[in-house]
Amino acid sequence: MKKYLSISFLFTTLFIFSLNAQTNPNWEYWVTGKVKVKRGMSKEFEKAAAEKTKKYNKTAETAISTYRIMDGENQGKYERIQGYKDISWFNDNMKSNAGTQYWMENVSKYVEKYEGRKVWWRIKNLCYNWNPESAPKKHIHKLIRIIKPGKLGDFWRFSNRIVKVYEKNNYTGVQGVFKVVSGGNMNEVIFVDAFDDFTDQGKFPNTDKSLKELYNEMYNGSYDKDLEIYNEAIEMWGRQNERMSLKSELTTKL
Repeated sequence: MKKYLSISFLFTTLFIFSLNAQTNPNWEYWVTGKVKVKRGMSKEFEKAAAEKTKKYNKTAETAISTYRIMDGENQGKYERIQGYKDISWFNDNMKSNAGTQYWMENVSKYVEKYEGRKVWWRIKNLCYNWNPESAPKKHIHKLIRIIKPGKLGDFWRFSNRIVKVYEKNNYTGVQGVFKVVSGGNMNEVIFVDAFDDFTDQGKFPNTDKSLKELYNEMYNGSYDKDLEIYNEAIEMWGRQNERMSLKSELTTKL
């Protein structure tokens, strides 16, 4: 255990140093981490993790959400998410504490592998209907994209225009956009579409027109060209989609 705590302290120190070198005090930060559970131990893991969440993640400051990945290469893994943090949060909350100790003693025995933490910046101007007061949605459709060096401008241009179409036409869906700050590829971006019902993931309530038609009305018929430029900005190997479902017992209820 002493060895683990020493390694953990060293990792945390280096992690915070790296984070401070790449951050902005005005950004809003999110922290994620994936957990692979030992085969046949999902029920035991969920019971123990739920108890830990109930004991140590019961305030807005310590709140956490947990989703299970439903398809793709990460199918079956759990993703733990903490959000709405400012830079000062990392002073104390990346260190070992009572919650960490409880996890190591009671939950970790069911875990086969931890994937390293990733810290994200939530890009607010590209988010839509993202309400900090809302409870976590039951489902997430996550688009993971790796942008080619020097192509972020091309990528953001189309993304920003899509949000403008949403705003003008009162789109009912929920979108969050995040970019890696530390712990991963610095050109990694994720789009999160969050919803409670697969039959209602978002729509334009006042028109039968498609997103493409509405985009073309606003931007002089440039949808196909803008989409082509957007796609060319993404690495061919950097395109992945995942579905995730909320594990409510492993999620803070405020």
